[in-house]
Amino acid sequence: MIHETEFTIRTFHCDAFGHVNNSRHLELLEEARWKYAENIGLIEMLAERHLGFIIIDMRLRFRVPVFEGDQVRVQTSLVTLGSASGEVKQLIFKVGQKPVVVKSLFHFILIDRASGASVPIDGPIRDRLLEVIEGNPFA
Repeated sequence: MIHETEFTIRTFHCDAFGHVNNSRHLELLEEARWKYAENIGLIEMLAERHLGFIIIDMRLRFRVPVFEGDQVRVQTSLVTLGSASGEVKQLIFKVGQKPVVVKSLFHFILIDRASGASVPIDGPIRDRLLEVIEGNPFA
């Protein structure tokens, strides 16, 4: 399942060179991941078990500059799921254009919010993630 989130680029997203700063791209990607998690019901499931998800590794490739006033669309999808970690792929496009602006891959784990220890991805959370993983013919 691919989830899409749209944003309008504002002045505060841009740096002295007039384009979106790399740290602001990370913020847009993070907000889109949270919207994806909300959309699939993950936030509530994590809260019930007092769990959180954290990013342990990220790869980003910036391809096309984005400027104030641009409308961008972030596509977010779960692409791999192991017993203890998963990968979320995100692509940013300018609305109405085909070239990929940013291509990213984020590795995440689940943690117990009280102890900070990593925990397996199991039970109803795993079941839900398997339902929405990209490439699942039943998603």
